[in-house]
Amino acid sequence: MPAKRMYLLDLGNLSGDKGWFLPGALGGAATRNNRNPARSWVDVPVPAALIEHKDGLVLFDAGTSPAAMTTRPKPTENFPLTKFTDENLLEKQLSVLGFKPEDVSYIVISHLHWDHVGQLPTFGNRKVPLILQKKELEWALYTIWQGKGVYYTLEDMRPLVGANWFPLDEKSFELMDGITLEWTGGHTPGHQIVKVTLGSGNTYILTGDYLHIPEEYELETKGWLLGDAEEWQVEIRKLKLQVMAQKAKLIISHDPGLWGKYPKAPKWLE
Repeated sequence: MPAKRMYLLDLGNLSGDKGWFLPGALGGAATRNNRNPARSWVDVPVPAALIEHKDGLVLFDAGTSPAAMTTRPKPTENFPLTKFTDENLLEKQLSVLGFKPEDVSYIVISHLHWDHVGQLPTFGNRKVPLILQKKELEWALYTIWQGKGVYYTLEDMRPLVGANWFPLDEKSFELMDGITLEWTGGHTPGHQIVKVTLGSGNTYILTGDYLHIPEEYELETKGWLLGDAEEWQVEIRKLKLQVMAQKAKLIISHDPGLWGKYPKAPKWLE
């Protein structure tokens, strides 16, 4: 049986320069004929997803730490947390649906950047499986130990020492009927997305930060947050093929218009 329904959780808002998302002149970079381009500052959501399946509840990503503005100074210099109240706490978002953190059966992590793992300490018992790509875990630890991590932070990783890690080493992994994890790379070496088919027959693709905003998909290009251009370009064509052939709908993580396209929990997607 495929998944029953999916909820999108509102874990606050960040903001940042659009140049992080779109390259060159598209992102407001100076050119020979336009030395002083207008900058564009955008406000973006920080969502997570809860997938309700007969075999358990699956959480995709976990937002930012509530204390990020004071404890994560480097990433929040570029991407300040502009909206966060108690309503954006993961525990509160789950409670609106009648669930508690201990009800979550599996957590899938797109990648280990600070705005996707910040509330994982909510699951403090360390029993819930954390599912990610092996390459992502290795890269995050490598950059932190080298002192080169900006968007991977020790503050977010320290509470996860000894957690119930399940690192994957394959490009595609079916977690449950209707829930498939797919490696994309591109943004980070171990980035993965999740494809969800619901009982209604509708298929949704949760892009994580492989796509931050819709223009990246439309223009097939990415700005300063691009990690590996070859990986990204190969996967964008594959993604577009899936959208066309399977009539899949994209849920783009930091789409400024996300909440105008999809409902927030407690409403659900079918």
